[in-house]
Amino acid sequence: MPKVIKKRTPRKKPVQESEVKGAALQAFEVIKKRQKQLIIGVSVIVAIIILFITFSLYSTSKYKKAYSLQTEATGYYYGAAVNSSLSSEERLKQALELYKESVNVKVAPLTLFYLGNTYFKLNDYENAIKEYNNFISKFGGQKQILPLVYHKLASVYFKSDQNDEALKTLGQLSEVDGGIFKDTALILEARYYDKIGQKEKAVEIYKGIMAAFPASPWNAEASSRIDTEEPKKVEVTGNENEPEVKTEDTADEKTTAACIRMKKYRTRSDKY
Repeated sequence: MPKVIKKRTPRKKPVQESEVKGAALQAFEVIKKRQKQLIIGVSVIVAIIILFITFSLYSTSKYKKAYSLQTEATGYYYGAAVNSSLSSEERLKQALELYKESVNVKVAPLTLFYLGNTYFKLNDYENAIKEYNNFISKFGGQKQILPLVYHKLASVYFKSDQNDEALKTLGQLSEVDGGIFKDTALILEARYYDKIGQKEKAVEIYKGIMAAFPASPWNAEASSRIDTEEPKKVEVTGNENEPEVKTEDTADEKTTAACIRMKKYRTRSDKY
């Protein structure tokens, strides 16, 4: 009978102490490396938060300073709560310096607009044009002020005999916000043609305003000018003494602002 050969079970080698220590050290190194990465990540996040807070505080500080300068400048601009002994020109010059300082700290739409207005009132047409164009370039999306800027820019172009640029600007005004200020642009254009003696062209525009914009606040003026000019085409009196039609005054500015409010209300009402 054949002899049964028993298989020997291989003996497990005892784990060497050096191997245990090596594995432990390796695990420790991995943990240490990840801990270092975690510390770096947290440090970066903390640094970003600190920078954000610092920037926010700095921006808020700049805003407050710029706003304070703008408020003080506006007081001089309108002559409110300032030294009454100052002449109009002195007040405007003081306002100009404060508006410039405010813009240097932080540019704001209203400040830039008033900076242009101040140059305009001081008859510095070149700088007025520059600041109005700066506004259009930087804050063209500010639809509440933009129509007034175009109005003033067109006026200063007319004042400085840059009539082609003025008419071009009125064209831009007529396109603002889907054309809701087109009647304002047309009335200013009609005044220009009226002033330079092109009465028939002016009357044609006045009639166009009344036909296309029956609710326009400019209709009274358009109707009055039509009544004044049309009889003269029949009567040959030789009277050339026409009243000068202004292209810029405070009343116009207020009316344009009223138009902005009225048209915004009309636009909102149309939605309901």
